[in-house]
Amino acid sequence: ARNEWIYPPIVTEFRIHLPLEYKDSFQLCYPCRNLNLNALLSSFYYRKDDCVLCQILFRCLQDSRNKDPLTSLLNARQDIRICAVPGPQCDYKIPPGFPRFLQSGSQPHFDLIKEWIRLCNQGKCTRLHGCCPDLNTTPMPTRVIDVGDGRTARLVLTDIDKIDIPRPHYVALSHCWGNPTEEQKNDWTTTTSNMNEWTKGFLVTKLPQTFQDAIKVTRELGQQYLWIDSLCIIQGDLSDWNNESKKMEAVFKNAYYTIAATSAEDLNKGFLSRPLLEEKDSQYVTVATSSHGKVFVCTSIDDFDSDVVEGGLNKRAWVLQERALSRRIIHFTKRQTYWECGGGVRCETLTHMTKNRSSMAQIELIQSLFTDYSNLGITERKDRPVAIDSLATALANALETNVRYGIFERFLHKSVLWQRSQNIPLEQIPFAADKAPPSWSWMAYHGQIRYPQEITLGGIEWDKRVHFVKAEYAMPPDILETRVRRLQNCEIKPEGVISDMENNKVGNLHFDTQLENDPLEEVRCAIIGRDAKVKDGGREYHVLFVASTQLKFRRVGMGTIQQRFIMFDGQDDTAQIV
Repeated sequence: ARNEWIYPPIVTEFRIHLPLEYKDSFQLCYPCRNLNLNALLSSFYYRKDDCVLCQILFRCLQDSRNKDPLTSLLNARQDIRICAVPGPQCDYKIPPGFPRFLQSGSQPHFDLIKEWIRLCNQGKCTRLHGCCPDLNTTPMPTRVIDVGDGRTARLVLTDIDKIDIPRPHYVALSHCWGNPTEEQKNDWTTTTSNMNEWTKGFLVTKLPQTFQDAIKVTRELGQQYLWIDSLCIIQGDLSDWNNESKKMEAVFKNAYYTIAATSAEDLNKGFLSRPLLEEKDSQYVTVATSSHGKVFVCTSIDDFDSDVVEGGLNKRAWVLQERALSRRIIHFTKRQTYWECGGGVRCETLTHMTKNRSSMAQIELIQSLFTDYSNLGITERKDRPVAIDSLATALANALETNVRYGIFERFLHKSVLWQRSQNIPLEQIPFAADKAPPSWSWMAYHGQIRYPQEITLGGIEWDKRVHFVKAEYAMPPDILETRVRRLQNCEIKPEGVISDMENNKVGNLHFDTQLENDPLEEVRCAIIGRDAKVKDGGREYHVLFVASTQLKFRRVGMGTIQQRFIMFDGQDDTAQIV
């Protein structure tokens, strides 16, 4: 399956041996104390009794009759994990690993993160040249924090202050702001009135715990410069915000790595203090084997999807962009720390895993991204286009196409056929007239969207007349042009069902917003494509439903309708949708 985790070949070049205290024996029953694991696993191939444990282990092994049984069991990682005790005696046929997490913020914890960085820098992350940005061409942000090495730090203006490092690089922080008081905002942000003070230096302890933790991590990992949005962008200065928000893509893309404060629900929480898992949640035993020495048999405690993807931080709109743009991220979650780069994900347990997305089409990736984004929280609704703009632009550049308000020209037809999720109407965002996205873009609305599966899977003949009007000829420039036709011999019901004169269903209209002033009899269809196969009722057309507005049309929804209920009058002229 395309979204399942896979486990790359074992990297044998870890240069560190972290101190790990573990119990060499537990309170085990007599049979388990005297267990010969190799012999036991081999015997499962021939057992036919009703033992539940035998059945579970047999299912793990039944497709691996010609392999070493202990090695075969390594693939059963959903609930059980086998790893070798790290150390010089480890032969790496069984991957080395820890059955429990390290103490957050301890020296071994930071040593492990340094090792992840080293492996990635040297291309040992399965990416040939690693994922580190090119330090020869990486520009610095306008402002960064010099974290220093004592009680103070200071704000640095990179175009004015002298940075005495030949090829400086910086770390970026991705965090959740929370709901600080006005007094806290004044203390924790850079403004025009306090910027000079910040450049002279400030006590680190004056900052909220999340910022303090970020400074500690930056120092411990040997870096000097840290970028934090509220300290490096002048708050309350619209001009500075407009300038710096356009650079957000570059800030995260060019960062040496990004610190993700995944576990911090707000700035006061911090992310380095976390409780160790209770023993019942990280059970393990050490077992001697004849073929691979001493190994841990333990419960599987790595869960990147739950800890990171579904974590609170990644439900924020801005963070989705920050994570997607960052080359390398250190995720500090409530349970453990993860390293994520182009070569996959590394866990504190030494597990290395990747997600095979090679089979996912580019349009599926885009649709999945925008569907997730539309469901995220964003404090200011008018920021909806801004918060995703850098990521959309980066994707468009990578795909060598143009993007307009979340619609990619290479995938124009599929991109415009978005719909509201389930039966919850979208809300139109009250933009200023010169800032409003067009009606055909989901960015104009607040609420969750989705893309119908049949649109993604294919089997549709797309209408070649659908196109954007070139900017130099359009006023405003963001106009979608296609054939717009009237409906005939049918009726649109308020709930969106389209029926013929005998009340048979012949189509669907998924309204974008709550139906208000548009007379249903005036709704028309803008043709995007049609099914390649002819069905009993004729071909089914995939359309945008539009209403007239000052000689142009605006989108009111999307859906399908059978061909014979569209009024084709022999004309091939097109109309504009704004």
